Order: sequence, then C-alpha cells, then structure tokens
Amino acid sequence: MNILVLGSGAREHSIVHSLSKSPSVHKIIACPGNMGMADIALCKRLPFKDNLDLIRHCRDKIELAVVGSSKFVEEGTVDALVLAGIPVIGPAEDAGKIETSKAFAAKFIARHKIPAPLTTIVVNEKEIDEAFNHNPGIRVAKCDGFSRGAGVLISDNADQAKEAAKRLLRENGAPVILQEILYGVECSYSILTDGQQWISFSSSRDYKRARDNETGPTTGGMGSVSPSPDLTPELENRIIEEIVQPVVNGMKHDNLLYRGFLSIQLMLTSNGPRVLEFNARLGDPETQSILTRFRGDLACLLKDCAMGCLTSVGSEVAFGKHSAVSVVLAREGYPESEIADPIIEKLENIKESYVYYSSCKKSEDSNRMKFRSGRLISITAIGETTELARAKCYQDISGLVLDKVHYRRDIGA
Repeated sequence: MNILVLGSGAREHSIVHSLSKSPSVHKIIACPGNMGMADIALCKRLPFKDNLDLIRHCRDKIELAVVGSSKFVEEGTVDALVLAGIPVIGPAEDAGKIETSKAFAAKFIARHKIPAPLTTIVVNEKEIDEAFNHNPGIRVAKCDGFSRGAGVLISDNADQAKEAAKRLLRENGAPVILQEILYGVECSYSILTDGQQWISFSSSRDYKRARDNETGPTTGGMGSVSPSPDLTPELENRIIEEIVQPVVNGMKHDNLLYRGFLSIQLMLTSNGPRVLEFNARLGDPETQSILTRFRGDLACLLKDCAMGCLTSVGSEVAFGKHSAVSVVLAREGYPESEIADPIIEKLENIKESYVYYSSCKKSEDSNRMKFRSGRLISITAIGETTELARAKCYQDISGLVLDKVHYRRDIGA
C-alpha cells in the first residue's frame, strides 16, 4: 500500500513512524513532511504548491491519504483527494467545520443536546452587551475560526470578558462565541469513525501552559500523557453514552461525511464531562503519546475506515495497558517571542525514547537541524506506568545538549 501523509509537524512524524511498522505499507509520501522523517526508509518527501499539483502527483499512485493538520480540511484538500478517487482519513470540508468554525460546533452541540458550557453566539457589540446583561457569568470569548493561538480569551471578571469579546469582534470579525467558564480537569478523548461505526483511540491529557505548574501563556501544547490519568472506567462510559455516541449519530443525522479521527476536548467537572471543542484530527502533541502506545496494524485500520467498513475488533487490545509521556522541547521564548536560534545536540544519546521532529531542515554548514517553528521536537517514552514512562523520557532529555531551548519538567507528574 502507498500512503500519503499531509503535514510537516511532530504529529505527522509520529503518524509516519506508526504507519511504517504496518506490513502492508510499501511506501509513504509525506507532503511536505520534514527532515526528521529521513530516518524512516519507507518515507519520501514531496512538496506541493496547491491541490491540483498534489492530485497531479498522487492520482493512481496512492491507496490512502492521511490528513494531519486541519488546514487541509479548510483548504479543500480532502475534498479534492476524494474527488480524485483516493480514500482519505479526514473529514469533508463541511463536516470539518466542527473544528474550523466554533459557531458551527456550538450549533451542532445545541442541536444534538451534547453537554457543554452555556454558550451564546453574537455578531455585533449590541448583542455582546445584551448577552452580558442576560448572563453576567460569561468569562470566555472565542473567535469563530483559526487565529494562530490567540482566538480564545479567558477573563477574571465580566468587564474584562466583555472587553475581550469586543476586541475579538474588531480583530477577527463576526461571529464571536461567549461561554461560561468551567472548572475541573481537561481531558482529550479520541475516536476513529467512518461516519457509521467508531472505535476508541484512547484518551490523553494535554499540557497547554508554557511553564511548570500550569503557569505562563497558553501554547499549542508542551507535552501530553496517554491514557489520561483522570479517566476512570465509569467516567469513560459516561463520555461514550452522553457525548461520543450523540456526536456520531448527530453527524449521520446532519448528512456530514466524516471519515477519520475526531478528538473531543473535554472538561471533567463535578457535574460530569463537558465538551470544550472538537479537533477534526488527532492533536499535537497528543498524537505522539497515543500512537507510541498503539500496537495494531494502523495502515489496514485506517484503510478500512476510509473505505467506510470500520469494525471495533481488536482496538482495545492494540493499545493495551501501557502509558506514554511526551515532552515538547520548544524555542526559548515560545509562544510569545520566537526569535531565539535554538541548538539541540547529542540526540544520539537517546536510548529509551522516540524523537518526533517538527518543521525543520538540515543546516547547510553542519549536521544540525534548523527549526522553523516554535515547538521543535517531542521526546516520547512508553512504560508500564506513567511514572516509568516519565522517568525514561526525562532521563533521555537530561543527556541532550540544549541552548535557547525550554521545556516543562512536570509533564506526567
């Protein structure tokens, strides 16, 4: 089987690594991929300019495409591949709005009675004022689409929240989504669905804050643990009954073609799980910890899903009971200031962990990697317990030579 993987980050590196272990895979083409994938013999990189250019290269050569980043959903790449007759792991553009439009997701949640924060959608400053008069408990304001990590503002009081909402309206346009704030523990629950059936793709905890002890600015993710240590069997059953099954049924009811991963971001509150948002793919760095645990034939499973014939057989066995911890090494100053030129050396000293690269290339004058993004690499280890996986991960990090690099020291603690 020849497989196309779309994306260039550590998530896509992890996907390529997992697919390369499937006996049915002959070749993996990463578009655009990154230089960290060069060690995977089956993987070749292919840059492309637009959807037409991609189809020109891949038509009649690819049996399966796997979408990493949601930008390929928003830009119509998934739809273009489907029209070219290539099975795809990734939702069609209309179904992908469950992530790319928070207003769409909020209406979907309300329509199908899925537990979530109290939500109001507004389109002008008058409606913002009216919303706060009606519900002074609003503390969260969100813009509708992607905004490079600056689209969710959480405030300490109503006045700050109102001003934040009006600022998002001015900077990003309508609509703006207003919500109550929830308290509890965050958890990601991931599934793979062909639009009719679904299987669990385990749970994880993502660490969003830049610094230890949940301090510092919000980032794209500084580390992850899988499975989530906060998820009991009873709570998982409740998530499946109250959230997962209604979501899958809702997409069927709304005639949304969804074949791929769906990551449900949850707050585990004292009143039960509540949906914060959806990701129309596996998250980063959650993918690194989830797929490092996976022991099944990923390629065949994804092909079945893309063809609409997914079954639940063997999914629990494929994950087993091991835990994984992934720690992100980021550029000094990330996410607020990314001007530092980081150095990571002695990666050959890593013995117990996997290394997944973000967007990077080889330096012209040395063997060093030149990084293009704020997050540089993910160091990921697996163990019988979270504690053992964490110990392996940080032991390997301690053997690296780092300059102008920072990472959290409490992932999985």
